Amino acid sequence: MDSSGRYLLRLLLLAALLEVAFLLLRRLHPWDENVAAVIGLGLAASLVYFLSTRLAFVWREPSRAALWVVLLAALVFRLTLFGLPPSLSDDLYRYQWDGQVQLAGHNPYRVAPADSKLQELRPPNYDRLPGRDVPAAYGPLTELLFRLTARLDGVAAFKLLSVLFDLGTLVLVAGLLRLRGEPPVRALLYGWCPLVVVEFAGSGHNDSLALCALVAANFLIIRQRPGASILALAAAVAAKWFAAVAAPVFFWRARWRNLLLFVAAAALVILPYRDAGWGLLRGLATYAEKWRNNESLFAVLAAATGDERVAAGLAAGVVAGLALYCLRQRLEPLRATYLLLAALLLLSPSVFPWYVTWLVPFLCFFPNPALLAWTATVWLSYHVLIDYSATGLWQYKPWLVWLEYLPVYALLLWNGRPTRR
Repeated sequence: MDSSGRYLLRLLLLAALLEVAFLLLRRLHPWDENVAAVIGLGLAASLVYFLSTRLAFVWREPSRAALWVVLLAALVFRLTLFGLPPSLSDDLYRYQWDGQVQLAGHNPYRVAPADSKLQELRPPNYDRLPGRDVPAAYGPLTELLFRLTARLDGVAAFKLLSVLFDLGTLVLVAGLLRLRGEPPVRALLYGWCPLVVVEFAGSGHNDSLALCALVAANFLIIRQRPGASILALAAAVAAKWFAAVAAPVFFWRARWRNLLLFVAAAALVILPYRDAGWGLLRGLATYAEKWRNNESLFAVLAAATGDERVAAGLAAGVVAGLALYCLRQRLEPLRATYLLLAALLLLSPSVFPWYVTWLVPFLCFFPNPALLAWTATVWLSYHVLIDYSATGLWQYKPWLVWLEYLPVYALLLWNGRPTRR
């Protein structure tokens, strides 16, 4: 057997090991009743994933068969978890409510599940709805998709929405790698990431919508289609607000005149919800003001200044400064998007595990060991569910937060150290 055949055999073996891990995760469902075991299995699956990523990068000339193994295995992993009701997060049930309330003729940016006038629309699992006193916090494009998906009803329809965009991101990443002259097999870093599989196929989070559009924006601008790229960027921002962090880089590369195209596309999506006015941002502002979850650098800034608002201002200033640096250095949008998202997450006051999935497509091109490690250590943040399920108390244990972030920042410092030529 030649070297290519041996590499392909190793790839198949690692895919089989990952599938065993996902099958074991399936047996542990409901996950919120077996949190410690889920965390342990997630960490074990991540070790297999790291071996797979190393193989993808040392394999100099992978065959077309290798890419098919990556794509088909990614699909199998997702099918393994797709049929499970979400249990690590209740967000999907809120998606359903937002969709149903729109079918009933209400604007989700003006009403909340706890509103007394909407009692007849409360679902049987009303107690599981997150943010019952808060209007919708998601982007208008996401809300439009919720409305369309609600016509199909059921958890499966909303999970399918998440997984379809997730798989779209995988295909776009493979296409981007080919465009850049890099082996498409490196799409494995996204397609086989246990965190990505669990958060999208297992929990059905809507982050896959904005992430797919953001990767599409990068794909299109590399293909020298600036107008289409700006439209994809507008879709990303209208799906979830975090994508706006990359907007200045795209406007600079695509020329600022395309700003009008961006505004027009965004206005078209906002139009069905125009009567909410600035209420479009009320839910988002409420979460930004009140929620602190699993933060790292933000906690340092808050402790140093003694004021969370000052800390938020400093964090925003750092991200804005980085954006200016990217413009000054004329960084390609793909790298700039990756750096800005990483800074946004490391400085954010709230970092749920599914937020870390935002980085994973970009690690296929810039495989930073620290951020790859974070896709594993962030599993530890689910420890908050142990006490929450038993007592209703949402509180992170500091030593476990340290254990999550210490490897990340240690690797960041190690990689950033000055070295001799």
